[in-house]
Amino acid sequence: MNWNSPRGHAEGLVKLFLEDRLNDARNPPGVREAVVQSLVEQVETMKQRCSEQIDQLRTPSSQRIPDAYFNDEEEPENALQQVAAGIRAARARESFLAPDARGFEATYAFALAPSSRWALLQESSRVPRPATRHHRLTRSLTPIPWQDNEDEWPPPTAVDLEGTRRLTGPDADPVRVAENPYSDWVQLGMFERQATFATTHPEQPSRQLLISTGLEVIDGSVPSGSMPAGTNPPNIWLTTYDHLLPGIDQAFAAEILEDFEGPLTALANYQDQRGAPNRDRGVGLHPFTLVPRLEVVAFLDLRPESPTVRHCLVDGQGPALVGRNWRGFLIHDGSYSPLTPAVQGTDLIIRPDQYERLEAALGKDNIQSGIAVRPIEREDNGMY
Repeated sequence: MNWNSPRGHAEGLVKLFLEDRLNDARNPPGVREAVVQSLVEQVETMKQRCSEQIDQLRTPSSQRIPDAYFNDEEEPENALQQVAAGIRAARARESFLAPDARGFEATYAFALAPSSRWALLQESSRVPRPATRHHRLTRSLTPIPWQDNEDEWPPPTAVDLEGTRRLTGPDADPVRVAENPYSDWVQLGMFERQATFATTHPEQPSRQLLISTGLEVIDGSVPSGSMPAGTNPPNIWLTTYDHLLPGIDQAFAAEILEDFEGPLTALANYQDQRGAPNRDRGVGLHPFTLVPRLEVVAFLDLRPESPTVRHCLVDGQGPALVGRNWRGFLIHDGSYSPLTPAVQGTDLIIRPDQYERLEAALGKDNIQSGIAVRPIEREDNGMY
């Protein structure tokens, strides 16, 4: 793909911003080409407008891409919607008549319409940064201590817990939530990143402190360098467990849990998810969200809240498992660009009675408290 030619640039924008939705719609005949043709004559204008937008949002010395919705994303979206609006008429001219016009249009509308559902769910789940975390992490409540005191790098939390991956004795007890309205709920897992950018005045590398805790079932030694969290798609927040895994029910899930091993939580992976915005462009996602294991949700017979407006699974008594996100403590990168949160985090909490059921199914003695604290230093501003 040649980005230097107008057509190559237009094709590149379509691939970057519209590829997933076109594939979901099974690439309706003529739509991709019509969108590309619509954009070819606008390429120079888009380049100019994007350059102006970037100049307004950052200083010349900064290399960061501002978190904004740029014209080169706006115009492909406009072109797609204009072209898609004429799909049925275009196919009719080619003698392809749709017997169910409304159904035909609804099918394409669902696949091609823009969606910010994942970003909206995350934002609706955002809370003020909670104090709930393992007592061994209390000092990490003071964010980015190295920002004002070079002697605080690596942070005391990282020094104290270097090489620690499993908590034992009284430290292994589950963490209880301190904040209302979830007081005394159990924190199944927590992940937080504290970060500062590389600067030239004074000359400092970028620094990150990654903190992860979580309950897990592991028979044997813990893999070196691992975290007490897996990786899963986020669909459990929107779709019932028996739809995601047909045939599973509480009894089947109970059998799975008898031989279960691994973390009880996972970091959400939004790759290939419809409606997931590009992380590096436009109105994006929070970088971290925890999701529960599907087997756990099935065993507890939980379902998404209706209507689904946040990360929350419910049972007959109301909210039973809730995901929270937070961010804050704005900093700049030394170039006076728009401020960026230094702290981004997430946790997953469960109602006490449901945790007791889960504990009984897994075996209290089998549930372990995992922890991982990693300080990272880099010359560039790449983030985990």
